[in-house]
Amino acid sequence: MTDSSIARSQDPPAGVAIIVGEVLWDCFPDRQVLGGAPLNVAWNLAGFGLLPLFVSAVGDDDLGTEILRRMRLWGLSTDGVAVLPGVSTGTVAVTLLNGEPQYEIVRGVAYDQIPVPNESVLESVKQRIREATQQGLPSLLYHGTLAYRSPSNRETIHRLRDHFADDEATQLDVFFDINVRKPHYDVAWLDDLMPGAGLVKLNEDEMSDLAGRKLSSSSDRRAAARELLDKYSNLKCLLVTLGADGAECHLSESSQSSGVGDAKPITVAAPEPDPLIDPVGAGDAFASVVIAGHLRNLPVEPTLKRATRFASQVCGLPGATSDETSFYRIDFTEDPHRVPDD
Repeated sequence: MTDSSIARSQDPPAGVAIIVGEVLWDCFPDRQVLGGAPLNVAWNLAGFGLLPLFVSAVGDDDLGTEILRRMRLWGLSTDGVAVLPGVSTGTVAVTLLNGEPQYEIVRGVAYDQIPVPNESVLESVKQRIREATQQGLPSLLYHGTLAYRSPSNRETIHRLRDHFADDEATQLDVFFDINVRKPHYDVAWLDDLMPGAGLVKLNEDEMSDLAGRKLSSSSDRRAAARELLDKYSNLKCLLVTLGADGAECHLSESSQSSGVGDAKPITVAAPEPDPLIDPVGAGDAFASVVIAGHLRNLPVEPTLKRATRFASQVCGLPGATSDETSFYRIDFTEDPHRVPDD
């Protein structure tokens, strides 16, 4: 890292992000890299100058101690990270098969036992959310599906959802990132998690799971997206990542009527990574920029363009995140109707 704290830019004010889920070490054949989709998202948001609360758990071991040290050095709060004695910190063996990452994920690790943070931590972040709401800024609770594999984490995630949703003085959306890591996934979980989710990110295969049928064309995918937006009343935005073809965003009728979009999905291209080292963390990078834009009430289309550009940059990293503050200098104040190509 070039310095001991995150350089804060003169970005627009933003709401608060609560990021819940796994933190672990991605173990490649030649190195260990700090990872886990929620940790990647929280790390990126801190790089953008935001102050997310990351809620997770590590073991009382060398790997857990190193995670906490790295987080503090990066300027990322550890207030929501529990240290569990007698439990191992999470690890994943990562290999690349035809350029795509393959994961061997260890069970029964610390992030399978994430407790709800203590009351003082919750009250502190709730006060920040109230202040953001008074300024007209949305806040957000992010979680994925891997941590949902354990019954105790299911309880934690739903308790956190309910805790903040019950406060009428706070504006808090739920961002649900469907990260299928078989066999650590059950499609039945979607019935528990989709209700109440305001923003959902998924890829084409995960979209088929959610729709309950094979989607054979772009028109079929878009029809399924409209059906899902009609089915789930809280759903404002469905983000579908399309790999090398970019991404598309489907907005609810209420979002459209507010001038955010129209009946057609917003589509953006994906810049070709240069160089391409590995794609680990690209989806998390995309989600991070979308979240940062959402928390700042920025327009959707230029935010999506920034998101695909940043995801392309991450494909040029040996891992999902960077320790260089300069890597995260995205200008969120640029003309929202014009995003430069380079």
